[in-house]
Amino acid sequence: MRALLIFMLFMLSNSVLASTNVVFLNPGAADDSFWHHIDNVMQVTAQDQDFNLTVLHSNRDRNLMLNQAVEISNHASLPDYLVMVNDKDVAKKVLDTFYQKPVHIIFMINDIEQPLRLQLMNDPHWKKYLLPAVIEDNYHIGRESAAALTQLFTTTPAYVVAVAGDDVRETSLLRTQGMEGYFNLHLNTVLELVVYADWQANKAYEQTHILLNRFPGVDGLWIGNDEMAVGVVKALKETHRKPGEDIKVLAINPSALSYELLKNGDVNAIGGGSFLLAGVVGLNIARHQQKQTFDLCLEHNFYRHLTLECPLFRMIVNNQWHQILEQEVKAVCSVN
Repeated sequence: MRALLIFMLFMLSNSVLASTNVVFLNPGAADDSFWHHIDNVMQVTAQDQDFNLTVLHSNRDRNLMLNQAVEISNHASLPDYLVMVNDKDVAKKVLDTFYQKPVHIIFMINDIEQPLRLQLMNDPHWKKYLLPAVIEDNYHIGRESAAALTQLFTTTPAYVVAVAGDDVRETSLLRTQGMEGYFNLHLNTVLELVVYADWQANKAYEQTHILLNRFPGVDGLWIGNDEMAVGVVKALKETHRKPGEDIKVLAINPSALSYELLKNGDVNAIGGGSFLLAGVVGLNIARHQQKQTFDLCLEHNFYRHLTLECPLFRMIVNNQWHQILEQEVKAVCSVN
């Protein structure tokens, strides 16, 4: 990993393709569908907006991400922008590492806590170099996804269990709170229990078996991502239940995986779109370089529910990332 990082930093310092250098500390794995989509959108945006992009993955390893940040901050050629996700609360240590260094910091997906951001903005350095976060209203996403699942039920009350990502990251917590809030306010649905599977198919598989043993008459399953949906569907089939028929299933994150689940009838509904924020980050970097402003499309919510015929879903499956940038990000943000 160290050799790979050194190679990437060498490429960064010797880049002649663009005058603006950006490093993205991706907290996920390169083969994780959501984080892979983030990479793809950011890479095509870099090509479109003519800046140099280096992506480093830390595979959910907090220490590895911190080591990557230290390596970058100590390099002779610093990037102009560092894009990162506040994953497992690594942000404060990374910010300390880059203090008094001329690198603009952008948080995407997960921001730092608001009290910390307000405190940092009193510091002249961070007032200049800490740029606005590019995030979505995750509480809203939780509510919208819960409402979509509720619409699938034909009997009332309907009993629901949820397989969420984790109970640490703000994105997951807010989505779960939004989902819980919706179900608690609607008497036609009863949320029995929320479990956490750390975004992994195998853990979701194990948790689903436990849930079905405890709540055998459940009507619906809310699932935090497509990877976990694979494990959930496997467990349902092993217990002689037909996912999508005997139990209604909603999952978040459109991908080739979730497309197949939806196509096969194993999942009834798919929601998502947060990976498009990577394009918003890239467009704002270009805008910041040109106009010193960073305010493009920050209030837009990219979350939506997708059908098999949805153009975005088809473009994802066909790896048409340039078209996704043009039609789903630049068009929405009114960028030519």
